[in-house]
Amino acid sequence: MKKLALLVALVVICVAAFGQGKLQQDLSLKYLVSTPAPSKNKPPVIILMHGYGSNEEDLYGLKDHLPANFLVISVRAPYSRQPESGYQWYALTVENGKRSGSLTDIEKSRQQVSRFIDEVVRKYGADARNVYVMGFSQGAVMSYVTALAEPGKVHGIGALSGKIYTGWKSRVKPTPAMQQLKIFVAHGTQDNMIPYTEAKEAVTFLQSMGLKPDFHTYNGMGHTISNDVLKDLRTFLR
Repeated sequence: MKKLALLVALVVICVAAFGQGKLQQDLSLKYLVSTPAPSKNKPPVIILMHGYGSNEEDLYGLKDHLPANFLVISVRAPYSRQPESGYQWYALTVENGKRSGSLTDIEKSRQQVSRFIDEVVRKYGADARNVYVMGFSQGAVMSYVTALAEPGKVHGIGALSGKIYTGWKSRVKPTPAMQQLKIFVAHGTQDNMIPYTEAKEAVTFLQSMGLKPDFHTYNGMGHTISNDVLKDLRTFLR
């Protein structure tokens, strides 16, 4: 019986590890997965969302810089950028010389991410009370809207070089569940894609909702994720 139990345990471990780093297509969105070491506790989960024109591989390498106890899922955005390569969470538009995003696309993607979170928790036996949504640029925008729309489903936000569109703010209503959100915001002062002022506006908006975002400013940093950002993010997650 002991040999049988050991064999079963080894099979479970192998199944959990199988496919790590390989594109997974069994859920409603395509993704890469990094599973933590087996534990008696349900693992917390981080959903990583890439930026405009990228894909699920872009942020997957962050797994090596995040706490080892997390289940890390790097997900592909649902819309392709045809005829160009890469994927997007929403179409970009320009209004009065200023970049904007399709709120219709954002809402559709938000609903898909919400569904995807449920699927991930169910498939991998993750802790539904300890789900973080994190993203870069467009992915940061999606992290904000996903958590603010359904704060009871998300424990924390990681917004790296992101913003909250003005048109979306009117949809956000403060709730008791929202007050429990942990929020990490990182932005460079020399970001030429999403200006630093827009990150500050997002933080001000969150504060107006009674939230207390952990806002990190990186002097001289552009539209990127630096080692200092990763260091601060690890501290936030611990």
